[in-house]
Amino acid sequence: MKRKVNSQSLHPFSKRTPRQDPVSCESCRLKKIKCDRQQPCSSCLARRLNCNYGRSDGAGTSKPRSPAVVERVETTDKPSRPHASPSAPYNRESLLTADWLENIHLAERVSTATPKWLRDGLDDSVRRSSSVNLEAGPRPLLSRPYMSRSAVDENPASVNLVSFLPTKAEALGLFRYYHHYVDYLYHILIPNRVEGHINEIYRCVDSGLPVELNHLALLFSILASSLCLQMALESPGDAEARSQEFVYLTGAALIQSHYTASPTLEGLQATMVVMHNVSNWKIPPLVNGLFVHGAVLELKRRLWWDLTSYDWLMGFLTGPQEWTYLIHPEHMNVNQPINIDDSAIGTRGAVSLPSSTPTDMSFFLQRLKLAFVSREVVDATSYEHLHGLEVSYDKILELDRKFHDALVEIPEFFRLDAASRRRFASLYEERPTIAWQCCLLQQGFYSRLCRLHRDFFIRGAREPAYSYSHVICLQSARKVLEIKRIMDGNEPSHTPPNSVVWSVMHHVFAAAVILLLDVCFNWDDILAEKRKEEVLDACRMLSKAQESSSLVREGINGMMSVLQKHWKHSLAPQRGENPSNGAIEAAPSLPGTTQTLLADPTAALDDGPPDLPTATLDSVGNRQLEDIWSEMLNTGNDLTLEATDWTELLNELTDPDLPRG
Repeated sequence: MKRKVNSQSLHPFSKRTPRQDPVSCESCRLKKIKCDRQQPCSSCLARRLNCNYGRSDGAGTSKPRSPAVVERVETTDKPSRPHASPSAPYNRESLLTADWLENIHLAERVSTATPKWLRDGLDDSVRRSSSVNLEAGPRPLLSRPYMSRSAVDENPASVNLVSFLPTKAEALGLFRYYHHYVDYLYHILIPNRVEGHINEIYRCVDSGLPVELNHLALLFSILASSLCLQMALESPGDAEARSQEFVYLTGAALIQSHYTASPTLEGLQATMVVMHNVSNWKIPPLVNGLFVHGAVLELKRRLWWDLTSYDWLMGFLTGPQEWTYLIHPEHMNVNQPINIDDSAIGTRGAVSLPSSTPTDMSFFLQRLKLAFVSREVVDATSYEHLHGLEVSYDKILELDRKFHDALVEIPEFFRLDAASRRRFASLYEERPTIAWQCCLLQQGFYSRLCRLHRDFFIRGAREPAYSYSHVICLQSARKVLEIKRIMDGNEPSHTPPNSVVWSVMHHVFAAAVILLLDVCFNWDDILAEKRKEEVLDACRMLSKAQESSSLVREGINGMMSVLQKHWKHSLAPQRGENPSNGAIEAAPSLPGTTQTLLADPTAALDDGPPDLPTATLDSVGNRQLEDIWSEMLNTGNDLTLEATDWTELLNELTDPDLPRG
C-alpha cells in the first residue's frame, strides 16, 4: 500500500527532527520517580526545587526557573489535568494513600504504580490544603542534632531515654503528622489519648518525675514512623538513620519497662506502629526481636487470653458480674499462648514446650485452665442461681470432678506435696518466682473448690447426703492456710510480702471462717480444742497481715463487720424472729466496709449481745483481733444450724465492695 505523503514534509525546513531531550526533569530522574512533565513538574513545585529538564535553549544551555517564575507558571500557564471520572471525584484519603504507596513504600523498588490522573489530583489536593508557607521555606523536622549522637551505640537496658526527646512542640507536630497522614490507614491509636500521654511525658520531664516507659515507647515509635515517611523522598539515607535511631529508642523503652514479661496496650501499639511503617528499614539487631511479626502475634494472644481469663474468673466471684461473663468461647477463635520463655519469643525455630517444662508462661497457662473450669461452673449453674433455684447436687459433684481433674494435670513443679518440693528445690532456687506462683495457683484452685461446695457446707454437717461437701470445704480451707504458711517460709526476696496482697489474705479469712463455723457447729467434738487452736492460728495470720498493709487492714475490717453482723443475729434470734416462719430478719446494711466493729464494736451494731468483745482497735495489735475470735469461739455453742442463713454470710464475705488487691 502506498504511503500518503504529507505536503509539509516536502519543505526541507519543516521536517521534524527526533527529540533528544530527557522526558523527566533532573530531580525526578535522580529520585527515580515519575515526572508529570509540566513546567515546572508538581514534584519540584511542592519541594521548591529548580525544575530542570536538561533541554537546550538557543545557546545550548539549560535554563532553570526561579521560584518566582515557578509560582507564576503555576497560577497562569498550568493546563488543567484530566480525571478518569469527573463525576466521581476521589477523596483525600485515596489520594494520600496513592502517594504513600508510590513515593514511600514503592519509590525505590518499582516504577510509578499509580495513574497520572490520580497523582495529579494528589498534587492539587496537597497544594490546596498545605499549611506550609512556601515562601518561608521548609520547616526543619527536628531542631536537635541527633545524628551527632547515636543511641544505637548505647546499652538499650540503661540508655537515658529522656535525653533523646525532641522538644514538646516538635513531638506534637510529628504526632499530628502521623495521625493525619498515616494512622487513618490502620486506626490503632486514639488521638486524644496519645496526645495526653505526650503531654504527661513532658510534664514529668519538666517536674523531674519518672516517665511512663510504655508511653515513651509509643512516642518514639510515632517519631520513627513520621520521620521515615517525611524524609523518605528527599533524603532516604538520613530517613533510614533517623528512623533506626527512634526504633532503637522504642525497643530500649520496651526493654526497660519489661514489656515482654508484662505487655501493655501502649507497648503493643508501639510495636505495631513500627511494624506497619518502619519495617522496610533495617531495625537494629539488639531490639529487632521486639518487632518480629511472630513476636507481636504472641503478645496479642497473651493480652487476649489475659482479658478472657479475668472475665471468666470474675464470673465465679460474688458481685454484679456473678454467674455471667462477656467473652463467649464460641464467638472467638484465638490460639492460646505457647509455653515458651520470653527470651525465645520471635527467635527462629521457637516452638511450644511441653507443660512439664517450666517457662515464664507456665503459671499463665495453668491459671487459664482454672479460668476454663470457673467458666464451666458458670455455664452449669447460672440459670439456677439467677432464678433462685437450688442447684442439683449431681451438678456440684460433676463440677467437683472437673476441678480435681485440673488439679491432677498441674505440672509437678507446681505441686505442694513434700516429694515434689524436694525434687524441684534447685528449680525454686534458680527461679524463685515459680515457687511463689505454685502457691498462688494452688490457693486459687482450693479457694474456688471450697466456694463450689459452700452452699452445701452447713447442710453437709447434719445431712449425710451432703457430707462430701462438708469434708471438701474443710479440706480446702486447711489447704489454703497451709499454703499461706509455705508462702511465709519460702517467699522470694524480690516480691512484696504476701501478707500485703489482699487476694491472698482474702482467701485466708474465708478459710478461717469455714473452720470457725465448723467448730461452733461441733463444739462438743473430741477434737474441739485442737480445732479452736487451728482457728486462732489463722486469726494470728490475719493480725500479722493487718500490721503490714493498710489495704489488707481495711479488707479485714470489712469482713469482720460482715461476720459480726451475722454473729449478733444468730446469738439473739428472739429480737429479729419473724413469727410467720421463724426466720431471722436480715441485718440492716452497713454504711461502709471501713466503718467496722474493729474500730468501734457498737458503731454498726445496735443493741449487741453483752458477751460480744468490746475491745477496740484504735492501734493495731496482735491481741485485739485474736480476742474477738476467741470470744466467738467461746459463744459458738449457742449457735444453731437453723438460726441463720450462713450461706448468706459466706456470700457476703466475697462482696465486691471489699478492696481488691
